[in-house]
Amino acid sequence: MAERSSMKLLIFDTILNGHHSDYISCLIDYWYSNQLPGQLYVVTPKGLSNSLPADYSASSRLTFIEIPDQELHQAQHASRLNRAFAEWNLYVKYAEQIRPTHAMLMYFDLFQLGVWLGKKSPCPVSGIYFRPSFHYGMTASLKEKVVVLRKKWLLKGVLTSKELKNLFCLDKSSVPVIQQMAPKVKVLPLSDPVRRYEVSAGEVSALRQSLGVEDNRKVFLLFGYLDDRKGIEPVLDAIGQLSEEESARLTLILAGPITKEYRSIIDAHIASFRTNAQIICHYKEIKGAPIQALFEMSDFVLTLYQKHVGMSSIVIRAALSEKPLISSDFGYMGSLVKEENLGVAVNSESAETISNAFRQALNGTITGSRTAMRNLAEQNTSHTFAQQIIEAIAENTATAAH
Repeated sequence: MAERSSMKLLIFDTILNGHHSDYISCLIDYWYSNQLPGQLYVVTPKGLSNSLPADYSASSRLTFIEIPDQELHQAQHASRLNRAFAEWNLYVKYAEQIRPTHAMLMYFDLFQLGVWLGKKSPCPVSGIYFRPSFHYGMTASLKEKVVVLRKKWLLKGVLTSKELKNLFCLDKSSVPVIQQMAPKVKVLPLSDPVRRYEVSAGEVSALRQSLGVEDNRKVFLLFGYLDDRKGIEPVLDAIGQLSEEESARLTLILAGPITKEYRSIIDAHIASFRTNAQIICHYKEIKGAPIQALFEMSDFVLTLYQKHVGMSSIVIRAALSEKPLISSDFGYMGSLVKEENLGVAVNSESAETISNAFRQALNGTITGSRTAMRNLAEQNTSHTFAQQIIEAIAENTATAAH
């Protein structure tokens, strides 16, 4: 373990929705529970500290700084090009005030142009790179080829930054490819921090009853922020292709927050076809143990995302509950599902292919390796995630001090 006594770490993020607050909370929990020496500064939009234990805010080793709404609005509503520099300039402003020994950018993708061509950071930086895709191989679409080449060109430039020390990747397949591009930057695989919650059989039964899940149906769960990238429309089209007898044995649960605009599209889609399937729209943000109860209650978990790049915590959550996946076959997630036997991976753009997978599931021919699921769950914990980041940065700090 590297010496941490001189660490003064800044965690910086301009977004708190989705996984952002969870990832930051994992680092804070690890820092606090392990009573690490040094100082941790957490700079984010308003609201994070309210969701954490009160004694965290009272700790002399933790400092929470909230970015004013006006500053965030100006940066995030700039043009796409200007936003990259505006958000980086926000980081530089707070880093110059705090003067940390190291800064952790929780969503590195946003800051790439700033790291490469913007103001110089007052300290070494590390970051989590969420969307590497150039190593998936070229696609037929010219537009997608341009995107892939642009991402690779941008990252190559970013990796020349003298301040960049560690680049963490949840998509472990990207690590050797990126490391070849950056001999002076440590490119490190990162665990996906999924918290385990204990739920009783009674809680699972109560949830099933409150949602009104009918008896003698297999439950297919589509969980998360519900937008057009989640493949909801192909899933609905696939259900529409099932026979009356097949659909009478299926319940689909759409669980998660959704915009008013997209909800109207999905509701209209559901209303447009007749089916014996039970479709439950559980449109709300779900946190903590109720997430686990949803997964425990389900028979299959859907990750039929459209051209998804990187990893998904839903894969880990399904593994925790030992539920087979019906997944997209694209990219790292598709490869993982196939290689580890976590369920079945199919073309997520094809309603016919998805419909065939539903038939297999209803007939009991889709299973998964419970051993592989347990191993995946054990490898991806909030403790492992935080430990990997803190230890890598501590090593940088110790090296710089000597």
